[in-house]
Amino acid sequence: MLQILEESKGDLFAVQLSAHIDKQDYDLMLPMLEEKIKQHGKIHVFVEVVDMKDVSLEALWEEIKFDFRHAADYGKVAVVGEAKWLDWLSLAASPFTTARIKHFTPNQRLHALNWVKEKEEA
Repeated sequence: MLQILEESKGDLFAVQLSAHIDKQDYDLMLPMLEEKIKQHGKIHVFVEVVDMKDVSLEALWEEIKFDFRHAADYGKVAVVGEAKWLDWLSLAASPFTTARIKHFTPNQRLHALNWVKEKEEA
């Protein structure tokens, strides 16, 4: 399930992922990301993963295609969640994007939100 969070304002896209994520979730989310990119150029993303069970292959494929097309359109990406694979995923994605990607544990949620909102220095 995908839920857009109230913190999703301006150039920040904030979302919570839980349970089962499928292509329908991405069909909802990707146009929103596309619109934010169109409005702001470079955007920042806050992803909170809570009790996520699995992601369908179709959803994963949609994300990969989107991320390759928009690799230069992300500033910071904060990923909040308990799973150790999130740390690995953050590290594995780094070579394919100019974004600064950081993994935070659930008790660091507020810190993650503040970090992703901080303006980059030129």
